[in-house]
Amino acid sequence: MKPRSKTIEIYILIIAVTFEAIGALYGGINLMRDPSGESIKLPITMLEGTSFQNYMIPGIILFLLLGFFPLFLIFPLIFKPNWPLISKLNIYKGYHWAWTYTLYASIILISWINIQVMILKTGSAIQGAFGMLGVIMLILTLSPGVKRYYKLHRHPSRHHIVPGNPL
Repeated sequence: MKPRSKTIEIYILIIAVTFEAIGALYGGINLMRDPSGESIKLPITMLEGTSFQNYMIPGIILFLLLGFFPLFLIFPLIFKPNWPLISKLNIYKGYHWAWTYTLYASIILISWINIQVMILKTGSAIQGAFGMLGVIMLILTLSPGVKRYYKLHRHPSRHHIVPGNPL
């Protein structure tokens, strides 16, 4: 039996994860460089009533959790490498760890946008766009074709998991 090939949903998911990574890296770097937010036209007054004096901490979170983490996932989503150490943190043992971590990334993005709107008590078109991107990523990650592609199979003669190989 041939290994499963990527479906259009997988390609769209990889593009969505890439778009999230680029957007968050851009925003995070700019907020860390200029914690006042002026460089990206984000008024410091938006932080009034929050525990943040400037955008440095949100910039670091944006850069690491919403930028670097999805950027890290692009290669594994494409090639499904077997990295045992990272695989140990996968709570869904029946699926390749890249699938699980993409599920986490979509939930983190949706949560980030919701928390922003709750704390800032306002929303913007860009927040709406990235919130929708998180929902799209979540839907794609949970779609049957994507789940089928990243599902792990046990090799009958060796009794261990072989990534991406059918029975």
